[in-house]
Amino acid sequence: MEKLVFIMPVLAYLVLASDIMDEGSSLEFELEDFDIEKRCDYAIKQNYGKIKSPNYPFFNPSNSSCKYVITTREGKVVAWRWSDFDLPPKVFGHCRESVTAYDGQVLGINQYLFTPICGRYSLNSFDFTSSGNQLSIVLHAKTNQPDIEVYRGFSAYFYSKPYRCNNMVYRTASGAIVSPHFPLAYPPNQDCIYKIQVAPGMIFSLNFAEFALGRPAKRNNVSSVENCDDYVEVYEGLMDPRHRYFRHCGLYKPPQILSGGNIAYIKFHSSKSALSLYTGFRAFYSAAYPDKCGLHYGTASGAMSIPVIPQTDNVDIECQFVVKSREVAYYKIRWLSFGIDIFKHGCDKNNYIEIYDGFYNRKDKLLTKKCDRKLEEINTQYNEMLIRFKIEKFNPTRNFKFLYIGVTDNTVKVITDKNQTCTTKTTIVYRYSGPEIISREVTCKPFTIAGLPVWASILIVIGSSIAGIALLVGGYCVIRRRSRSNESYGRLSRSSSDGSI
Repeated sequence: MEKLVFIMPVLAYLVLASDIMDEGSSLEFELEDFDIEKRCDYAIKQNYGKIKSPNYPFFNPSNSSCKYVITTREGKVVAWRWSDFDLPPKVFGHCRESVTAYDGQVLGINQYLFTPICGRYSLNSFDFTSSGNQLSIVLHAKTNQPDIEVYRGFSAYFYSKPYRCNNMVYRTASGAIVSPHFPLAYPPNQDCIYKIQVAPGMIFSLNFAEFALGRPAKRNNVSSVENCDDYVEVYEGLMDPRHRYFRHCGLYKPPQILSGGNIAYIKFHSSKSALSLYTGFRAFYSAAYPDKCGLHYGTASGAMSIPVIPQTDNVDIECQFVVKSREVAYYKIRWLSFGIDIFKHGCDKNNYIEIYDGFYNRKDKLLTKKCDRKLEEINTQYNEMLIRFKIEKFNPTRNFKFLYIGVTDNTVKVITDKNQTCTTKTTIVYRYSGPEIISREVTCKPFTIAGLPVWASILIVIGSSIAGIALLVGGYCVIRRRSRSNESYGRLSRSSSDGSI
């Protein structure tokens, strides 16, 4: 037992050292400085350490509301990894005692690295990385009632690693990613590549919480995202044009994405022009282990593939689900890859992939039935599609992957330039909230009445205004004349009364 007590800190040290060395950083601490004393509401200013909930491993909710603010050196990010997590579970869907992580200070929901969690978790399923050199951990206790069951609380360690614009790798299950100098203006002439690489078998959602880049340039009287001088691109699995979800710029946030695997790339580019006044972006990602049919968040864009997990190994896979998003008008489907053993002999009742336009599985709604390995693109008609597939004795050589990319059309559904008004010789660019933005220029026509010429409409408006003013003046004069008549009659009545006395 004594040997085990000695070995555990050494193992933790070795794991931490391997994590840091894996990111190309140097080992900056000694073993005896690794542990922080059990304290609550503490500002921690160091590059590594270990934090435990009060009285760990005996959790007492009546004395457990704490906040830890971790600040490391400038130019670093903070990686947080759990050693143990054991809190009371949810009651009626709500956590009585929970832990919340914030990217930086505790300011609001845009700072969440993850929302309040409780219960028991596998330790690598919600490790996370901050976007900068500050991280806040809050332990909430909302009840003083003791539980019959005993809980341990939590134990975790943190360490810092350098922030790099290029080839920055995020390996934790959750994290925050920002452009250089965020929330200040980003510098010019930047080409940053951020790689998200979670554990094999996991997939993740990516959400841009804040976004402000330069607007697209206007070329040949057309404003398009392909003309962005500064932009963000997101790729699925590979930095390849076919694997690109979208290119995005401007002041409107890109849509949420659901990956089809454990790797994605974010590319940030700023032009060589003068220093920008825009702040860039902050994005959050969060990973989870899917079931055999994957995870479906109703995102505007994403990737589809059968998860390679123990539950799918050499078993028959049959799945059906609907993909729908109100943010888009239709979907672009782009096939990326097929395993070498899938559809060797075409389709049969046990091997097929079907995609229906809308949510009906009627033959007249069948958009495609995949029986070959051609990498093609097709478009749906609606913002909803039904996906059905069946693969016999699944293994990685019998897998597939395709992107579904939400696209908006030229129908004005969401006008994001809400504060602009339509006046003569004014051009408004209508932008849409879908992932592939199609800008549409609309020249506002001068106000006219019943299709009459502008000069006639102006004369009618002026004449109506003059007539209205004349009516008001005439009414005022009539009221004033009656008032004076009443005053004269009153004086005459009083004079008659005085003469009769």
